[in-house]
Amino acid sequence: MTKSKYLFAVSAAMLVVATPAWAQSQSVSMSGIVVEYSGEVSGDGDFSGATVEVSGVFGGDLDVSGASVEISAEVGEDLEASGGAVEVSGSVGRNAEISGGAIDLTLTVAGRTSISGGAIDVYRDSAFRGDVDISVGAMEFAGHAMGDLEIKFGDMEFSGRADRAVDFEGNSREGIFRRRDRSEIEVSGILEAGGRICAHEVRFLEGAEINGPLTVYADDAPTYASGVDSSNVSFVQRERERCRDDD
Repeated sequence: MTKSKYLFAVSAAMLVVATPAWAQSQSVSMSGIVVEYSGEVSGDGDFSGATVEVSGVFGGDLDVSGASVEISAEVGEDLEASGGAVEVSGSVGRNAEISGGAIDLTLTVAGRTSISGGAIDVYRDSAFRGDVDISVGAMEFAGHAMGDLEIKFGDMEFSGRADRAVDFEGNSREGIFRRRDRSEIEVSGILEAGGRICAHEVRFLEGAEINGPLTVYADDAPTYASGVDSSNVSFVQRERERCRDDD
């Protein structure tokens, strides 16, 4: 993530905050217009600003917020990150809660994960051992979900792997005058235990594997690329305009 950094000498509350690399401390709390920190912290980290870049090791919780947020860290306990543009890489020992307009993740999370955003990319090296709950406008998910995976989406590409039955629900993208759901999903990843997909349009691309019973609720039957085994898929035509009415 490339950023132009402007330093303002105004009041103490508006000073840029930065620390030497790998400074050791018990807990750190910083705020400013531009905040940069790299260090090893045995306790918690709390950072806020317009532009925030944080890297290092945090034994406790890490809380970062800003218009532009970049995190590369090992977090021993919980992670909270929010901003207009959020980029996170590293690992989380407990739970993660991430929100933003645009989110890029290369992250390993041991506990529960909650993500909400306008556009989200979850890259292939990401792994989630606990349950994952995502609400998004447009998404590419290439990670590995080992727990329950529930996603509410407008448009979605799934090229990752889900070990348990999934719940993919397209409710976020609506047509003219907000009258009808127009959500779309493309699946080229592995659904080990099947689950449920509900959307306006569902497509299974080359590489898709459905290894457990999967029910697809859609306006028309799903389409399959050559070589995709559809024997575990059951299609149910939607009777209403929105997925949440199909339960």
